[in-house]
Amino acid sequence: MRALTAAAMVAIVPATASAVPLAAHQAVYDLKLASQDAGIVGAEGRIAMSIKPKACDAWDLDYRFVARFQQAEEMTLTDQQTTSTESRNGSAFTFTTKTFVDGSPEKEVRGEAHHDASGTKVAMQSPEKKSFTLPLSRFPMQHTADLIQRAEAGERVFETKLFDGDDDAEKLLTSTAVITPIEAEAKDGRPIVRTALAPEIGAKLADMKSWRISESYYNSDSDDDGMPVFQTKYVLYENGVSDDLTLDFGTYAFTGSLKKLDILDAPACQ
Repeated sequence: MRALTAAAMVAIVPATASAVPLAAHQAVYDLKLASQDAGIVGAEGRIAMSIKPKACDAWDLDYRFVARFQQAEEMTLTDQQTTSTESRNGSAFTFTTKTFVDGSPEKEVRGEAHHDASGTKVAMQSPEKKSFTLPLSRFPMQHTADLIQRAEAGERVFETKLFDGDDDAEKLLTSTAVITPIEAEAKDGRPIVRTALAPEIGAKLADMKSWRISESYYNSDSDDDGMPVFQTKYVLYENGVSDDLTLDFGTYAFTGSLKKLDILDAPACQ
């Protein structure tokens, strides 16, 4: 999921391995409407995601976000399905996102990106063929690893350029994250989970350090008052699992939490 500096990055710095590696996992989040404008009467949603290693050199991400919106006289069902592969060293990224509205195909975004000395090169195949170069930008999994590394190092603000497969990427997406440690009681010298998780889920995260992340995304559409185009808040665990979500799209916002979590086996990689 869209996971968050002081100034624009001018070079990609390799991420240092954290004490706990990112976990291969499957997660389900149930979402409920937290705020809305006058045009939305009600809404609910669900996110299902899977992060799996592809051998020892890449991650496969499968992400689906389904939401139902009730307006005064009609109901709309949106379904966004994303599959992507990202190299473990953060240098290459391939992606496909399909969007359906009320069961009918609405849009497909497909392409690939990689870093070289000139920046992040993007080649889009759909919705139209085009190529362009961005300033060096992080891909989603690398961004999550960066956040954990910065949090472990005690940093509290982290800003970076991002590319997550958006077909409007030429608007130059940036993210600013505020990182707040979650105070936890000690148990045998280890932190314990304090979020409201079901016991079977909490047990899988009980020994993990965690931080509350407040992240704002900006691009050339951001208004003159400095308001972001999208905001999110979540709890991030040191193994890369997230919980306690807020997704703020401006005209409406969802909150949600983990309803299912499976930690998957992964190959032992150096």
